[in-house]
Amino acid sequence: MGKSFFDEGRRDKIAIFNLFFREAPDKNNWAVVSGVREALQMIQGLGCEDVSFFEKFLPGDDYKKFREYLSTMKFSGQVYAMKEGEIAFPKQPIITIVGPIIEAQVLETPLLCIMNHQMAIATKASRVTRSTSKPVSEFGSRRAHGPWAAEYGAKAAFIGGCANSSNILAGIEFGFPSSGTMAHSYTTSYGCNIEGELKAFNTYINTHRGEGLILLVDTFDTLKCGVKNAIRAFRENGIDDNYKPGYGIRLDSGDLAYLSRRCREMLDAAGLKKCKIFATNALDEYIISEIERQDAKIDSYGVGDAIATSKHNPCFGNVYKLVQFDGEPVLKRSEDKVKLINPGFQVTYRIIQDGKFKADVTCLRGDSFSKTIEAGEYLEIVDEKDETKRTSFESGSYTYKELQELIYDNGQVFEDNRTIYEKRDYYKSNLASLNETQTRIINPHYYKVDISDDLYDMKMHLINKLMNQITLMDKGEDVAHVVVDMLYDFIDGSLACGNAENAVKLDVEYITNHPENKVYYVADHHPANHSSFKENGGIWPAHCVAGTHGGSIHSEFYKLGHNAPSKENTFYKATEVEKEEYSGYEARREDGTKLADLLPKNVIISGIATEYCIRETIFNLIKGGHTVYLRENALGYIEEEGHNRVLAELSRISVKII
Repeated sequence: MGKSFFDEGRRDKIAIFNLFFREAPDKNNWAVVSGVREALQMIQGLGCEDVSFFEKFLPGDDYKKFREYLSTMKFSGQVYAMKEGEIAFPKQPIITIVGPIIEAQVLETPLLCIMNHQMAIATKASRVTRSTSKPVSEFGSRRAHGPWAAEYGAKAAFIGGCANSSNILAGIEFGFPSSGTMAHSYTTSYGCNIEGELKAFNTYINTHRGEGLILLVDTFDTLKCGVKNAIRAFRENGIDDNYKPGYGIRLDSGDLAYLSRRCREMLDAAGLKKCKIFATNALDEYIISEIERQDAKIDSYGVGDAIATSKHNPCFGNVYKLVQFDGEPVLKRSEDKVKLINPGFQVTYRIIQDGKFKADVTCLRGDSFSKTIEAGEYLEIVDEKDETKRTSFESGSYTYKELQELIYDNGQVFEDNRTIYEKRDYYKSNLASLNETQTRIINPHYYKVDISDDLYDMKMHLINKLMNQITLMDKGEDVAHVVVDMLYDFIDGSLACGNAENAVKLDVEYITNHPENKVYYVADHHPANHSSFKENGGIWPAHCVAGTHGGSIHSEFYKLGHNAPSKENTFYKATEVEKEEYSGYEARREDGTKLADLLPKNVIISGIATEYCIRETIFNLIKGGHTVYLRENALGYIEEEGHNRVLAELSRISVKII
């Protein structure tokens, strides 16, 4: 794709991509953001390889210039992102990339690789840690999908609420504590007998005195020997409730709820009431919730593969979609409704009332809804899928925060200098700001997430245009294209209109790309003394006089081969001195044939000016029983406000905007 953009000369066109997810895992409706730090590091790394690297997979002379371009390419755009520890909802931009199309497009796979992995882990860690009020340690490195995943997964798990991790490298890199206990192999290395177990415990205590001491008690039999040997070892080595670093036992098999209760009884009876019980054994949020329900006496948990691989949902659903290109909003439409995206350059506002998060609204940057929010004015949020669901906020009753911040601008990095603890605390603060019904593990209440009216209108406008184009294509040859008044006086002459030059350009391109459509041209053909001219008491300056340059069809249309203007396909209106005629429906060609008599059922309209000749021509076409498709971008207009008003009017009478 990059080479195509490069060769075509589009490499400097500005693209906007959004990274977001459509559905949260485990039938929840939110996720925890992690990975932005590493994503930013990756973006900064563009352009660090020389040409020889790219030659390995882009060989040959055809790729020479493109290889040279890639070898020096740095990201020159902007990056907006949610903070690590933020709670994100479906379709909200987690990262927005704004930059030249090749630079922005090439980020897709590495961004998704980083963000999908870390958000899967952080979100799963959130679920596991929400299943209990006890501390949870991340113990999953041995199950992770490689060393890189183990390290950065541990970081994501910490942000998502874990107390620590067994991954020492992650602890060093990010500045949080590493934690671990002995393995069964340590115990069996002293012999496969209960005397060996006791010796293992004694040796461990003596070689780690002054540290936290956790003894693994289920190597042979938890209750009949393991706990008994642990109690004996603690006593013989002077470890009791006065031991400040803390001490405890670990359960790693069996009925953890039952065993923890029995162990607690035995430890308390021995006077070791502050001895902690730590539990592992393929735990997840569902198992922990059930253990807690059964009144287990467990003080903390270690969770491995359920977090490290996000076991129930190992593939997080972030996607990376183009939402705007060269200033024009775009979207991807799909037969699957969930895949429909929001177009345009967006920002999300979180509405806060009485210290609680009440709703999120994603807006087009600078749109009317965003201005209302920023001004603190009366706000009414209407559910995109159900207009009966409305939530209102009185003026001055709420505050807000923007969720996407500028973190990179053409090489300048705006560092997030928060510690890993501050990122975790930020997540916990966000969690506490949700209603508790929205944070439960099973069947949570869904938080209100919406889009602004302007974003909704833009989205539906693009969808409707696209569907009208698809419908039109499906009509085959039963289509005619009527080009109205693409005349020089309306383009650069006495009545020059807005968007006229662009309308010509886009219309010529369209006709070139659709040679199957029969094209008809309508032209004002005024006598020099026409009654509509100001000098004759009318309202318009003299324009489009027959036989003048100003009354001629733009020369670009004459390059269209069989669809160029000719005597056979050009029709004239307003040819009588006393008759003003805006509509082209009754226009006649030189032999007297009326345009209305030649038109098929389906008619495409383009031309000038929206408020007058376009509007009246379409009204007559509708009365004549035609289905009208209006080329929105190929219209010239007197005033943009009037143009937009007429487009809205025409939409209401079933004109199909394309």
